[in-house]
Amino acid sequence: MTRETPSFVPGRRYRIAASVALGLVSLVVVFVLVNHLAIARLRWRADVSELRRFELSPLTRRVLDAMTNDVKVTVLFPRDSDLYGHISGLLREYSDLQPRIKVRTVDYEAEPATALLVRSGYKLRQDDSNLVLFDGGTQLVRVAESELSTYDANLAEMAKGSKREIRRSGFKGEQLFTSALANLANTNSVHAAFVVGHDEMRTDSDDPMVGYRQFAALLASKSTVVTQQRLDGTNEIAPDVQLLVIAGPSQPFLPIETNRITRFLEGGGRVLVTLNSTLPRRTGLEDVLLAWGIFAPPVFAVDTNNTSGGFTLIATNFSSHHVTLPLARNESRLLFNLPRMVGTVPAEQMPADAPKAQVLVSTGPGGSTRSEIRSGTPSFNPVIDRVFEIPLAAAAERGGVAEVASGRGNGRLLVVGESLMFSNSGLGYYANGDFADLSLAWLMDRTQLLAIGPKPVHEYQLFLTPRQNRTVKWTLLGILPGSVLALGFLVWFRRRS
Repeated sequence: MTRETPSFVPGRRYRIAASVALGLVSLVVVFVLVNHLAIARLRWRADVSELRRFELSPLTRRVLDAMTNDVKVTVLFPRDSDLYGHISGLLREYSDLQPRIKVRTVDYEAEPATALLVRSGYKLRQDDSNLVLFDGGTQLVRVAESELSTYDANLAEMAKGSKREIRRSGFKGEQLFTSALANLANTNSVHAAFVVGHDEMRTDSDDPMVGYRQFAALLASKSTVVTQQRLDGTNEIAPDVQLLVIAGPSQPFLPIETNRITRFLEGGGRVLVTLNSTLPRRTGLEDVLLAWGIFAPPVFAVDTNNTSGGFTLIATNFSSHHVTLPLARNESRLLFNLPRMVGTVPAEQMPADAPKAQVLVSTGPGGSTRSEIRSGTPSFNPVIDRVFEIPLAAAAERGGVAEVASGRGNGRLLVVGESLMFSNSGLGYYANGDFADLSLAWLMDRTQLLAIGPKPVHEYQLFLTPRQNRTVKWTLLGILPGSVLALGFLVWFRRRS
């Protein structure tokens, strides 16, 4: 007689339960340890965003790896802003790679009390908003919303009424954020001075046309001490000044003043000149520029094939210079408002030890000059003027060792054919702001950050008629939820029956 083995052994249920519990606990422990290892030791991340917009360049990674100071980043933006997602996503990558970077976001619309504390703590104006603040402890770098985007707009089509919107084409967050971190790490500040006394553009003015407040703020954001400098009488250029900005003078310079500028350049100083195109007369600077191989006659440049109407000119012809290579690479456009011709003297007409001058920006092949003023309007004189590529900006450099940021090393001169493109309103057109930033970077030996270009941005807009809008609304609010409810009711009814 065989003995039957019971189908159920007492205690077996508890052993199975204990085994399952132990397995679950072990799985949780392994999961926690793997995550801790990934967070503490591994920094691998995959950017799956559109066009990999958050992927950091090797240069940014090197700047982050070299950081030795703590930086607090405050994003003073509303969360419904078009740029908020771009900014927060990019800064998350920065803080993940470098724990010294602490990021906080303040929505000044939803958190007015916190925003008030931020503004008072950083001594901002009450209406200051849409800013990214980089606080290094001893200095503060501000990045404004207006600096973060590049735009693609055809002003000629807009003037005709065929296109009335300006679309964002690029996001410059990485370039500006990495530049801000590099400036905070750079303890060698640059002393820049705006020359005054000749009716130059005003750095304390918010006027859209003649004000240079935004340009001065751009210069100050680059670890720069910005002052004013007179050149007449006994006013010698301060020995610690490394950059002189001569912004659209309309009054002539005295010989003693031009001599001081010449000595400053020969001593390794840097000079930026934006010419006043509304009063095309000699100021005395022409001889200083000519000695550096830059020819700036009092004639205007136009290009009928690339204009947005009136005397404005759109330039897309860039040379292979540090300042303009990023513009050419990004297929940028610059907007000039009646610029003057700024070219270079042929090398064979200059001494062997003369500075090396190079044209930066030119018109297209259809450019021409206007040398006469008739009834207040620049006019074409076929005897004097020609049709060819007209140079609009040029740069020159002499001696020293390039890319040296400390002190006066090698003299550099950059001349732009008009001053309005760097005004408060002019900086917002096309890539004018980029051109100003690139020009200052070259003059201040900060060209290493110019390799970071804007990330392309694709924006889409959906236009619906009122009938289509109602159809979409009832589909989303009625049909789809109702279908799910009806299906659930049908399943319940069949199971019940």
